[in-house]
Amino acid sequence: MFNSQDPYSYTQFITLYDNANSKSPSIGVLAVEYRVSLYNDVRTRNQKSVTLPQNQQFLLCCTQRLFLVNPGNSSVAPITGSTLANEFFANYPALIETYMKVAESSGVTLDVMDYSPHTVNTAVTTSGTTGNSTGATQGTSSSSTTGSSYTESSTYGVSVTVGDTFSGATASYDSSTSKTTDQSKTSGYESGVSMGKENSSSASMSIKNWGSYASVNPVHRHPTWVFGQEYPWNAINCRYAGSETYPGVPGFSDPNNNQFLMTIANSMIANLCDGVMLYPPSELSMFGINFVMKCNWRVCVDDTASTEITLIHNIDYFSASHIAVKLGETYTPHVYLDKVPSKLSISPDSTNTHTFTVKLDLNIMGLDPLGVNTTAAIIGFLPRKLIPPAVIAPPATSAPLCNTFKTISSTNDLLIENATVYGSQSTSGFTVSQAHLTANWSDTQNTPYNLILYFKIIDSVREYTLYMKHWATQATIIELTFVINGDTSNTIIKYVTALEGEGGDNNILSIALRDLDFGSIHYHDYLQLGLNSISITMKPIENSWSSNCGYQIRAISITEK
Repeated sequence: MFNSQDPYSYTQFITLYDNANSKSPSIGVLAVEYRVSLYNDVRTRNQKSVTLPQNQQFLLCCTQRLFLVNPGNSSVAPITGSTLANEFFANYPALIETYMKVAESSGVTLDVMDYSPHTVNTAVTTSGTTGNSTGATQGTSSSSTTGSSYTESSTYGVSVTVGDTFSGATASYDSSTSKTTDQSKTSGYESGVSMGKENSSSASMSIKNWGSYASVNPVHRHPTWVFGQEYPWNAINCRYAGSETYPGVPGFSDPNNNQFLMTIANSMIANLCDGVMLYPPSELSMFGINFVMKCNWRVCVDDTASTEITLIHNIDYFSASHIAVKLGETYTPHVYLDKVPSKLSISPDSTNTHTFTVKLDLNIMGLDPLGVNTTAAIIGFLPRKLIPPAVIAPPATSAPLCNTFKTISSTNDLLIENATVYGSQSTSGFTVSQAHLTANWSDTQNTPYNLILYFKIIDSVREYTLYMKHWATQATIIELTFVINGDTSNTIIKYVTALEGEGGDNNILSIALRDLDFGSIHYHDYLQLGLNSISITMKPIENSWSSNCGYQIRAISITEK
């Protein structure tokens, strides 16, 4: 059982630590989901649009959910025996700055398509009235925009439906005498297939007495969010600090030399203390926050660049405290905020891992599962389909050496990468023509060639077969070794002896990847749900490296049986 978008997604849950707080280092969880889809830009501007850019394009969606708790307060029970002299609210979350970005990489360009939330404020209305014995009355009121909610959703995915509809009928019978001779012949054929892609996911958060402000870095193309408490005192607007640090409450709360006394407005002072009791911070600051951020990028990767990218997540955390300080005969609230933020870490015993990074391969994540498309996953090694493309200038019949390349089926459900490790003195490599991929060996190329196939499976009942159209080009026999999903205990070895068109077998090799006939001795299942790989190693038999051996592949496919 899995979600329909899972084949295109990767999710991680990371425990966050505040290493600046030795008493309670574990402070929250960062849940991040990445989703990738291959993007084909078919938009046209003019006649020049027939020349497509030499790159791959992907849509990358990153959703980041941040859970943080107040390490100093987890109880909802009433506070008893408290006075203004010993009341305090210490080290609660008040301000957070966070970003997600794609690390710079040669040949990779980014465009921010969308991000959220943009700006979220809250709405609070306060009013008060004072009077004296002379009958004079004074009233004040203020309002600001706070307390809102934010919801987002996105759609993409896969489902396939094939069905027939039968309708009921009624019949009656009457007896009569008649003789009729009739002859007719009717033949017909009808076939119908419907296919649709659908996927939905949503992420939501609620903000109460906090605000969210976002900006996009125009150079590095990534968004940064600032979340801050806005009521009862505004951690975003209060920017001026004095030299006094948080003294703590003797016997109750320890001092904090990183928290400095903030200058706050009189309206905020009234929200924190009425001379009788000290009011707490916002509910989110008291019990914890749950914020969702999302960014969509269009990622363009040059054909000569790697599709492996690195994403970086960073969280700066500011805590705050407030107490009631007696000035003369009255108590006044004092608010303190961290001057230097805590950079939340992913390790409890290190102060160096302040950022969380993850590497993603866009080609692998963007592959469609087998069975999504109505046609088989097949790759013919056309020069222009290789990445980077192999350009063949007429009247040449083959392209230069292809030492590194990959190619993807037109249906985007089969990826082949050249994983060959070439010898230090090698002058050989794969060559490609308009019809096939060729591997030649010589005295200097005395290492095997290696291709790795990648594809995704989302069912456990369909049977699949690997087909290869191939042949030997010279007299030496070619040995092929197949390792499926890294399982060397089930290694398959095949030998290619026939030349092109020789032997009447059409030069086709087939290997059943899944055979669920329980009554057969061939019952097996090499496949797994999710990503699968097949490593194909090719070399001359008995390592007979010479110029008298070669091997050609016309096409490779994986087909439902």
